[in-house]
Amino acid sequence: MTNKINLVINLSILALLIYLSVAVKTLQDKVFPDPNIMIPLQGQMMDSKSEFEYNIRTLLNNALEMAIQEQEKN
Repeated sequence: MTNKINLVINLSILALLIYLSVAVKTLQDKVFPDPNIMIPLQGQMMDSKSEFEYNIRTLLNNALEMAIQEQEKN
């Protein structure tokens, strides 16, 4: 049971790290398309960011629900 909880925690951390790296790369590409020019962002990333956050939250919620169900079975 403890191993499953640790697995869920590790998967959550991994998902958040992946989300962070993708968000930083996307932001970097939009702000610095040319190394000499910086383009200011004002509300341009909200739609894709919201969708990605929703997908990550859904993934983590499903993983937690599965871990809870496994724990209740035992």
